[in-house]
Amino acid sequence: MKTGITFSLALSLGSWFGAVDAYWRMNCGVAQTGRVDPILSPGSVSGHVHLLSGATNVNTTSDYDSLSAASCTSCSIQKDLSAYWTPLMYYQFANGSFTPVPNGGTVVYYLGRGDDIANVVPFPKGLKMVSGDSTARSYDNTTMTYGPNSTFPPRPVADRVSFVCIDYTNETPQTTFLNNTDCPEGLRAQIQFQSCWDGVNLYKSDQSHVAYLSQIDNGICPPSHPVLLPHLFFEIYYFPNSMDTSDGGQFVFSNGDTTGYGFHGDFLNGWDTDVLTDAVTQCLVNDTDGVIEDCAPLAASQDEYYANNCPERPALVNEQVKGILPKLPGCNTVTSGPAAAPQGICSTEPSLNTPEDTDGETRVEPTINSTTIAMSSGSTATYQGCYIDESNGARALSAASTTNSTGMSTALCAAYCQNKGYSVFATEYSDECYCGSSISASTTNETDCAMACVGNLTQWCGGPDRLSVWLISGNETNASTSSGPTVANSTYISCYSDNTGGSRTLTTRTMDSSMTLEMCASTAQKGNYKYFGVEYADECWVGDTLATTGATLAEGQCSMTCAGNTSELCGGPNALSLFQNNLYQQPGNPSTVNITGSSAQFGYLGCYTEGTSGRALGGSASYSTTSSSMTVEYCVAACYAKGYDYAGVEYSDECYCNNIGITNGATTASSGCSMICDGNQAEYCGGSNRVNIYELKNSTSPSRLARRELQHSRRFMLSHWFGLS
Repeated sequence: MKTGITFSLALSLGSWFGAVDAYWRMNCGVAQTGRVDPILSPGSVSGHVHLLSGATNVNTTSDYDSLSAASCTSCSIQKDLSAYWTPLMYYQFANGSFTPVPNGGTVVYYLGRGDDIANVVPFPKGLKMVSGDSTARSYDNTTMTYGPNSTFPPRPVADRVSFVCIDYTNETPQTTFLNNTDCPEGLRAQIQFQSCWDGVNLYKSDQSHVAYLSQIDNGICPPSHPVLLPHLFFEIYYFPNSMDTSDGGQFVFSNGDTTGYGFHGDFLNGWDTDVLTDAVTQCLVNDTDGVIEDCAPLAASQDEYYANNCPERPALVNEQVKGILPKLPGCNTVTSGPAAAPQGICSTEPSLNTPEDTDGETRVEPTINSTTIAMSSGSTATYQGCYIDESNGARALSAASTTNSTGMSTALCAAYCQNKGYSVFATEYSDECYCGSSISASTTNETDCAMACVGNLTQWCGGPDRLSVWLISGNETNASTSSGPTVANSTYISCYSDNTGGSRTLTTRTMDSSMTLEMCASTAQKGNYKYFGVEYADECWVGDTLATTGATLAEGQCSMTCAGNTSELCGGPNALSLFQNNLYQQPGNPSTVNITGSSAQFGYLGCYTEGTSGRALGGSASYSTTSSSMTVEYCVAACYAKGYDYAGVEYSDECYCNNIGITNGATTASSGCSMICDGNQAEYCGGSNRVNIYELKNSTSPSRLARRELQHSRRFMLSHWFGLS
């Protein structure tokens, strides 16, 4: 995720609070989505799906100690390793299937509220609490807060939940139920927490260890709960207007609740005690603007790039919760009340995946002229500082560049630029790499370069228009001045090591007793490989990446003549005469595909998993075919010719079609659809149980237009809202 989400402070506070007292506000990205609830379902799969924010390692057995070991948090204050969660909202189509509603994460408020605010204390270690009643389906006007007199009157506890439909041109009042989902600027679900503690118990399953203030958001504590805590308040932003609701479906939370009365929130404290204590003392009572940067204890660990630096982790529970679902995950019946709806219990539950253990990992700020990395080539790269990029409209380093949305790291960028012959390299925006011979741009604040590398979250990889710059010294290559061999449409890199420690620098080999440089170049060009190299007189090696174990060698080690041309040199023993194929085309997915002889055009939807109960493009009237010459264009044309509006390519040579859209599966990372098409080396044709899907955008055929007007569009841009690439 490369963009943050900001919210209107006035709108956020105005609906709940009559006067703006001291507080701070913290934005949180998504840490995980799934049936995880370590408070109500410790050690097991929870009853319904939650949207979880906070510590990246939150799981079914989390407690204060385990959260405190997390490598990062999806919230902006890195010293807060607490976990926050609420039920996820879905849209239920008229046909009974479900899909998640896009959301913008959670905003968490810490407010200084209560008549005894002078004596407020920070949350104790291990405190956990739940606010709201997941089973509720109607308004409870009988259960009241403690309110002893007219000065401090009671209030219905049900008022802890509220919803605001945001429309800047026609503001509407908040409600305690889900009455309006036509919200141009989003729907805000809100939950207030208990602020009064009994001073003894860190948790009781009936929540009796905590109590609400007399007015929930202000007032006094009951005598049974004399200890005042910071007032906790969540906002979760949903975007129902981004959904196509023309089929007449409805919105429902993951616990089956269509009313909103069953909305609830959970909090498991994971704060650094010293930081929280200082923040409560210095800011909770005195800070009236809510800006974290103005609160010194919080600002010290504020991470501007929190959403990028602590991305959503893979699902812990082994089940599908995104995409198009045949039912709500778990055993949840859609209910609208007014009777309460107890949580459904499943007879069997899915297994748990084993997450990557990142506990204890830290992201270390590099030091100018001090931090170094040792490169596999024997060279050393030294950190030079954080530089401004494109300050005058031009790149600060423009000699060569590459991106890697899943694997970029300092070492990867270093190897790329050295292989290109450049001694200066820089990472930017977490996944970009730039090369040059020198840099003359201006330096800036080091923290501007604090975006973590997507391929190594412990390293800094620049920021927006900010470069983390390094200088390579010792054993540099210089491709631009190389006097090595020449081959048409190719660039000689250097004599390069191979088979170091048993690892091949390039992946694919062919042998020929008539080998020449031109023959190997032709092999690379026909197969659309980025690199090729000749070795040991008669071997041709090709591949798209260079193994990090490879390194530049002295040119004299590539002195064997080619088996098919004694006037050319073809490497040596474990030594490649290495070239880059200048005709190489980066494989990808065409954004649009035009049908020859027609104005019809298909658009790319994304990479999808195959469903557990059927094909992503399934249905009784679906169609499939295979071809050893499969391309995206071939599949789209075949589907269109048979009257289908959806086409998908999979496993290099498979093609699937239907008219009802995506019936199973879910959007997934584009890296899962990276198998090359059998008929076009520059295109991707899905993967193993992964399909690249295309949808008809327009057609002059009246019959097609009429049919499409009756169909419900299943095009959902979930990848944008959920951070998948």
